[in-house]
Amino acid sequence: MKQIFFTPGPSELFFTVEEHIKSGLKNNIYSVSHRSNEFKIIYESCVENLNELINIPDGYHVSFLSSANEIWERLIQNLVLKDSGHFINGSFSKKFYEFALQNHINAKSYIFDKEEYSTENLSQTHELLSLSLNETSTGIMCDKEKISDIRSKVNKSLISLDCVSGLPSIPFNIKDVDTFYFSVQKCFGLPSGLGVWIYNDKCLDKYHELKEKKITGTYHSLGRLHKMSLKNQTPETPNVLGIYVLSKVLEDMNNIGLETIIRDTNYKSSLIYDTINKHPELDIFIKNKKIQSKTVIVATTKKESTNYIERLREKGLIIGKGYDSATNQIRIANFPTHSKEVFELLCDELNNM
Repeated sequence: MKQIFFTPGPSELFFTVEEHIKSGLKNNIYSVSHRSNEFKIIYESCVENLNELINIPDGYHVSFLSSANEIWERLIQNLVLKDSGHFINGSFSKKFYEFALQNHINAKSYIFDKEEYSTENLSQTHELLSLSLNETSTGIMCDKEKISDIRSKVNKSLISLDCVSGLPSIPFNIKDVDTFYFSVQKCFGLPSGLGVWIYNDKCLDKYHELKEKKITGTYHSLGRLHKMSLKNQTPETPNVLGIYVLSKVLEDMNNIGLETIIRDTNYKSSLIYDTINKHPELDIFIKNKKIQSKTVIVATTKKESTNYIERLREKGLIIGKGYDSATNQIRIANFPTHSKEVFELLCDELNNM
């Protein structure tokens, strides 16, 4: 029985990934030197395809790292000397805050427990203010209007946006943030092991201001990453497979069209929320519809979540458990690779339970 993964990451591979991995093997892509013209073309194509998909404005730049977790460290090392602010609405946004504390930053947390972000009592002194487009652990989304509102209230801070389980399915105005980033194993449907960091010229200015005052990293300082990116290269031998396959998947997504991806995401999320809402043993975890995630749907369960997870597994449908130690929650990913048909199948099976 073929299994379909609705887990929130790693998740179901994008439906063309196998084909692209095979084509890379056939063409010896994974053996080329990372200083070769062949690799430069792969790097450049990946950036161009990402630009085409989400329309990155002028003055923003792209570098490749190992994961979003590594990018947290780079943000703290390169953009913060003393003070950062962190909007926390789940475990992942909390971890970034904890990373800052471990780096001896005077980090301030703003806790939003199943609530919409608010700018009330927000300090204007933060060098960096961290937001999440979509908090994977709790299924909370921040819409583009709220991000724009926060930008209008914050003049001096750089704003970073965690897009790990949101991009490209949840739109936002890129000019409202100074840096954003994602890992590829969620919405983009790739094997894990690649992080993509987008940053603007203001971030580079901040890096140049700080580099004489603190250690901003060694091989992976923002300055070195950016210098190499201008040559379509990375400082060290990178995840060539990941960059190559991401470029190809981005090309496929461009052929589908971003509007179609967003429209399908909205349809599937409405379908699953409606199914959960009508189910006698399930309840929607986030009640406020304005912040309900469209890409990671979280439901509480009357019985232990393993009952539902195992019954669906018998049908070849693999859903996620609640984050960390939660035993009465399930999480269901709604990423571009999940077709409307498989979501309808999942909802039918849930209705039969």
